[in-house]
Amino acid sequence: MMKKIIIFLTIFLWVLPFFAQKVEFDKTEQWKFLLTQNGVTFYYKVAACHDDVNNIHSEYVLLKIENTSDQLVQITWNVLLYYNNTCWNCATQNPEYVKTIRLEPGKSVEGKCFEKGDKTLRIFSKFLDYKDRPESTLTNFKIINIEINPLKL
Repeated sequence: MMKKIIIFLTIFLWVLPFFAQKVEFDKTEQWKFLLTQNGVTFYYKVAACHDDVNNIHSEYVLLKIENTSDQLVQITWNVLLYYNNTCWNCATQNPEYVKTIRLEPGKSVEGKCFEKGDKTLRIFSKFLDYKDRPESTLTNFKIINIEINPLKL
C-alpha cells in the first residue's frame, strides 16, 4: 500500500507542472497600478463578469486609464496577450490589438464587463463555466508601444 502511495505521489508531482499555469500578473479585484507615461496612468483589475440572460460567464482584465496632464490627449497602445504562458499575438500586426482612446485633462475612463461594441478597455481572461479549457486562460498581458499625443480642446 505504501509503495502505491509513493508511486502516485511521484507521478502526481511530476505531472503537476505540466498543468499548472504561471500567472504573471496579480489577479486582484481592486485597481492595481500598471504603468505611467507622460501624464497618463494605466491601472488594471480582474473581474468576474456574468450575463445570466445570455448564459455568458467570463473573467476579464479591465483597464482604467487616467489623464493627470492638463491637455486633451489621444492614447494609443498595443496589447500582448499570453494564454497558458504562450504569447497569442506576438507575431501578428492585427489592428485588433491596437487600442486608441481620447481622454480629457484630469479625467479617467474604466473598462466594463459588457460594454456593447467597445472592447478597448477589457481583455478576455478565461471562461468561468468551462473548467476543462486551460489553453484559453490568460496568464499575462503587456501594454506596449504607448503613444500619447496632445490634442487641441
